Amino acid sequence: METSSESFAFELEPYKNAPRRELPTAGVKGTVGHFGAVVVERCPLYRPLEKGMDTARLSGPAFPETVFRGKRRSGRPSLFKAELTLEGVRAELQFNARALRKEDRALRIGYEGRQYVYSIEGLGRVRSLQRDGVKVAIGPGRHVPPATTYSAGTATGPVDAVDLALAIVLEEVDTDVLTLAGAALSSPFALMQHFSDRAE
Repeated sequence: METSSESFAFELEPYKNAPRRELPTAGVKGTVGHFGAVVVERCPLYRPLEKGMDTARLSGPAFPETVFRGKRRSGRPSLFKAELTLEGVRAELQFNARALRKEDRALRIGYEGRQYVYSIEGLGRVRSLQRDGVKVAIGPGRHVPPATTYSAGTATGPVDAVDLALAIVLEEVDTDVLTLAGAALSSPFALMQHFSDRAE
């Protein structure tokens, strides 16, 4: 698989699309170094037939199709009841929403022998995906009035399309539960999910 030999920066732009005869989509898109164009899309509407679940889908010519599915929260999929697949191959997801230390609350992703740690760093809320020798970090970028804020990303180490796909698809996932404040706010939500899951 092609890798990047040096660190590089990239930018993701939020977008919304509302075609007349199809469901609307929203997400982020951008050009990621020599890997080229990428887009993550989800449907911002609540769909009763989805039984409370939501999906974010990443695609691009150089990227594996990456699908994240989880319980809908804040208009996007969350880490609750989550599933993540790349080209149809399922990744393993683990996190502890009750942990007090940031390291213990991190999302751990296992995929094809790789082990990733995804965490949210600092007051600027930089999202960081790391494995041995590789880091992809995405945080707030430039603001274009009146209301568009881009995301600014950096890739460090021998990054490949899988690393980037995982970090970028999570931009359209509600990961607030990985922060201490978010975990506290999520507690009532988690309790409701527990009862709704038992009712299914």
